[in-house]
Amino acid sequence: MAADIAQSSTVPHISTPSFLVPVDNTLNFPRRQRTFSTNHVPRTIDELMRLRAFQQPNEPILAYPVHNTDYFEYTYRELDVFAYYVGQQYVQRITQRRSSAEKEKVVALLGPSNLDYLISVLALTKSGYTVMFLSTRLSDAAYLSLLESTQCRDLITHESFSMTTERLCKTMPDLSAHPIAQPASYAFPTQGNDQNTCLDFQLDLDLEAQKICWIIHSSGSTGLPKPILQTHKAALTNYENNLNMRGFITLPLFHAHGISSVFRAFTSVKKIHMYNANLPLTHNTLLSIMADHSFEIFYGVPYALKLLGETEAGIEALIKLQVVMFGGSACPDRLGDRLVNAGVNLISHYGTTETGQLMTSFRDRSDKAWNYLRPSANLIPFLRWEPRGVDLFELVVLDGWPSKVATNRSDGSYATKDLFVPHPSIPNAWKYGARLDDTIALLNGEKVGPTNMEQAIRDNKYVREAVVFGNGRPQLGMMVIPSEETVGIPESQILESIWPSVESSNLAAPGYARVSVEMLKLLPASATYPQTDKGTVIRQAFYKLFEKEIEDVYSRSDLASSTNARSSEPEIRAFLKEKICALNGQVEIDDGTDLFSVGLDSLQALQLRSLILKKLPISRTALAMNFVFDFPSVNALTGELVLLQDGQTSKSTPVQEQMAQLIEKYGSFQRHVPKSNSNKGQYIVLTGATGSLGAHVIAQIALLPDVKQIYCFVRAKSERDAIARVRSSMNTRGCYHQLPLEARRKIVAFPSDFSKENLGLDSSVYAKIALNITCLVHCAWSVNFNLSLQSFEKDCIAGAKHLMNLCLAAGRPSPAAFNFCSSVSAVASTPVGEEVVEDVPPSLDYAQNMGYAQSKLVTENIVRRAACQTGMKARTLRVGQIVADSQHGIWNATEAIPLILQAGQTIGAIPTLDESPLWLPVDVVARAISEISLSDSPAGTTNVVATQSFHWTRNLLPKLHATGLSFEEVGQREWISRLKASNPDPVQNPPIKLLDFFIKKYDNDNIVRKGLQYNTQSAQSLSPALATAEILSQELVDKFVNHFLATSWDTKGKMRGTIIVVAGPCGSGKSTVGIEIARKLNCSFIEGDQHHDALALAKMAGGQALDDEDRWMWLARLRAEAVLEIFRDAKGVVVIACSALKRSYRDALRGAGKRIKTVFVMLQVEDKVELARRLELRTGHYMKADMMESQMAILEGPRVDEMDVLPVDAKGVPGDLAGEVVDVLRL
Repeated sequence: MAADIAQSSTVPHISTPSFLVPVDNTLNFPRRQRTFSTNHVPRTIDELMRLRAFQQPNEPILAYPVHNTDYFEYTYRELDVFAYYVGQQYVQRITQRRSSAEKEKVVALLGPSNLDYLISVLALTKSGYTVMFLSTRLSDAAYLSLLESTQCRDLITHESFSMTTERLCKTMPDLSAHPIAQPASYAFPTQGNDQNTCLDFQLDLDLEAQKICWIIHSSGSTGLPKPILQTHKAALTNYENNLNMRGFITLPLFHAHGISSVFRAFTSVKKIHMYNANLPLTHNTLLSIMADHSFEIFYGVPYALKLLGETEAGIEALIKLQVVMFGGSACPDRLGDRLVNAGVNLISHYGTTETGQLMTSFRDRSDKAWNYLRPSANLIPFLRWEPRGVDLFELVVLDGWPSKVATNRSDGSYATKDLFVPHPSIPNAWKYGARLDDTIALLNGEKVGPTNMEQAIRDNKYVREAVVFGNGRPQLGMMVIPSEETVGIPESQILESIWPSVESSNLAAPGYARVSVEMLKLLPASATYPQTDKGTVIRQAFYKLFEKEIEDVYSRSDLASSTNARSSEPEIRAFLKEKICALNGQVEIDDGTDLFSVGLDSLQALQLRSLILKKLPISRTALAMNFVFDFPSVNALTGELVLLQDGQTSKSTPVQEQMAQLIEKYGSFQRHVPKSNSNKGQYIVLTGATGSLGAHVIAQIALLPDVKQIYCFVRAKSERDAIARVRSSMNTRGCYHQLPLEARRKIVAFPSDFSKENLGLDSSVYAKIALNITCLVHCAWSVNFNLSLQSFEKDCIAGAKHLMNLCLAAGRPSPAAFNFCSSVSAVASTPVGEEVVEDVPPSLDYAQNMGYAQSKLVTENIVRRAACQTGMKARTLRVGQIVADSQHGIWNATEAIPLILQAGQTIGAIPTLDESPLWLPVDVVARAISEISLSDSPAGTTNVVATQSFHWTRNLLPKLHATGLSFEEVGQREWISRLKASNPDPVQNPPIKLLDFFIKKYDNDNIVRKGLQYNTQSAQSLSPALATAEILSQELVDKFVNHFLATSWDTKGKMRGTIIVVAGPCGSGKSTVGIEIARKLNCSFIEGDQHHDALALAKMAGGQALDDEDRWMWLARLRAEAVLEIFRDAKGVVVIACSALKRSYRDALRGAGKRIKTVFVMLQVEDKVELARRLELRTGHYMKADMMESQMAILEGPRVDEMDVLPVDAKGVPGDLAGEVVDVLRL
């Protein structure tokens, strides 16, 4: 599984997955394994696992993804040893039973059904505890009830439930919460197959067989959930009833069917694949997994079948399986019939937590009655069918059935409260009908008891009857029959009077059991409905009678508002301000303020739109997805909404007229006053330093010897924050770690506000910069394609004017050069066949139809006016499509093209476009901008655009497939259709954020898109980088796809922890700075020198340098100690002081875990004399001054791919250096 540490001069090899880490021999490894006889029958769950690990130690039995759908297989031995390591940790925190005479010790488990969860299950039962599985979807009251009724006072919980855990511990003070074990604490080498992993030596396994191993609670559909107790013997008996097939399971482990399916696989020695708990259940993901693996059986809820049954490819995948088994709720007949008629061997499974598995619909393939369950011959004697109506029977399981663990009748039987209908001709075949207690089973398997909500609504004086529906549906709905008191009252008022009761019920229910306002349906007050003699509604008959109305609720558009009441202008204004402040965390907002200038983002804009639709009687068709972007202030929104209520729209000024007005408003300049200045070299002002292009421009110009200072203007709270943002931006983009110390010292940063005439700078700072400035490169701009032109005025257009004024205030003989980075979108509407020349276009119509492009063209015109009026070198650098950098493939995932590519992951499709893009890597563009901006060229316009194009469909898509991405290639309109129908959540489905933009561009029949022809003669003459730029390569595509998969497309989850290694030669201040960092972060600090073994210490004390053989074990110890410290510390951060001088040493410290990030803080000291002086002042340390040369000789600077190295100038106060590290790394 994980290779032992190699005793060689090379870095120890660690096999995949990367979270498996080697450890030293100080860990308590298992003792010798006891042997089992050939026919040994396991008595407990743990004995089953140890028996299988003894008999078949190397048999792969479980597969779980290490990333997305990249599965890794685990053997019985590995699972058993992993559980042993975790069990050792849990028994140190949770009291074990000393003998089998003691009562069971219950430990609850709350978390997602991932590998960590399963290992904890195995570890707890190995340690002799009783495991209580808690659903992740219960209310606090339900959790507390279960904990109290089982006398459970220990809860193991995943970090994602920290808030829930905190509330539970506050309510139940004697409850102890423990973090669930992570891979870093158990995924160690398994040390062969002959070790004893027993942790319950003190227990009598013959007695333990009758002890409770699992507690799996009921759904709580008719009240609070009840614990269902299951003994080891009953569980093992249940698991013997298996199908002996390789399986794939999408069920959570806290459901009885889920945990049983896994242990049936363990019992039958048939490998099972678990679905990645971090991935949403989607058609494409399911299909991808099933295509990559050879399964025999599929376990899931009907929702998974619905997803696969929506396409021919999904149905084909199901046909290939020997068995497709569902449970948890009924599968809709229409769906099941379609699958079975297509050739799917669909098997219904029925069982309960209280009885174990009971019946399936296994039958001859010619028998199409897939929805009729057949009890086995040995089960029939233990079943009783009690009549509950015409052709309706309740199932009762009699005492004596081996896997029955509960009773609710005096004769020891268990009445299931499940109603069945017999087949008209097949004997002993039963179709599930409904719950006797009216429980509603949703499509995803969740069960809901509707009676509490119905009763709450019936208490309303305006309600005669309320009936919740939703069996086999994705969400609940409710029918309401008004009382006679509602006669003459508008429907909207009735709904308003009912809704508080619904809201109150919703608050007490889990998310899946709530009714939204859109799912309320009012029937006429005169409506008649089936009811008993006592006046109680007959639910199933009611559903049948109002079948059409129920269908209408699910079919009707959710576009309608919840009310028809018209709101006044002041009411709309007040409503908007309240919701905007709530969404954006603002205390107050001015009515005229641009909402996006105060941080309203795309997600919040969509949420605001949704709130508006719920409030006002306006259909969604009247409100485009980018409605808030089009009216980006309270004033604008209010005015438009008032009109829309009356079916009108505003009459806006044509955008070209708005553009012309802005050019006139900002297009007048004062001439420069010449001044003498003896300061030589370039003093450059740069905007946009925190963006990708700006970061790379800094990295380019900082290396130029003629550049003396780079002033970065940044939106920030302070100078410290400003420089930290610049360093952090460059660091995350891979263009800081290799920048020499001398170059980094040129960079300074100031907080600024471009909307102000003084740019938000202190007067002294403004004066100092104006005195020295020779060149200004303006890269900053709001990149939001949804914003209208007016949203760009204050910060962008006016800001550019204020920056040009700074150039005109230069204390030099001539104005500073002004270089405006425009965009090809400013000329994207150039008439077909017309070349895009290197000049301002003749018409404002040439801009693409979006505010971003229009604002760029407005500023191009203002720049030209500045040059004409003042004689300054005011240049426009019209930049083409910027893509990932050529070194690392880093690309902003929120841009339009990355979002199109991400759709291949989220909706499984990328459009086949007939386009020929002109792409340039960002570092190539940055070099071109540097070359042009620092040239002696006059004012003018250059097209910084790629000179060679490629074809989107013929060239790019094959390269994407070559990276291993799996997606369907579809036409552009089909792609838009799928995007429209996809998940509307912009967090889960980021491409939806630009839906309106994509619709405008691709929802048409303009199949052939002729690319514009750009004249780049001037740009190429000034920039060798542009002239020699290469066309799209497979290498670049590989790099940016790998970057996306590792970052923005990674659905695995957040990092578990961070290891900060403070590195550098002795005397650089590693320990002092490391201690300061740990103090600021309130985390642990590990002094690396204290972990050398005695031999190494003796060598160094004797003046002998260590060799690599000495270092490998030392580095492995440090890494293992750091991982364990992260596990112990809830903060998940640890700081290590370790020289890490060579690349290979740093590699040895990396890879501590797939979810553990390692960062190196490289302290740099240029002066060897200073290092020697520091070493001379140290007393009692083995490292002497004369050993410094050996360290400097092997010191290796960061390589190009070592982006996890943060270089820091060691010349400074340790506390300040620690602050710099914390700020830059954003810890």
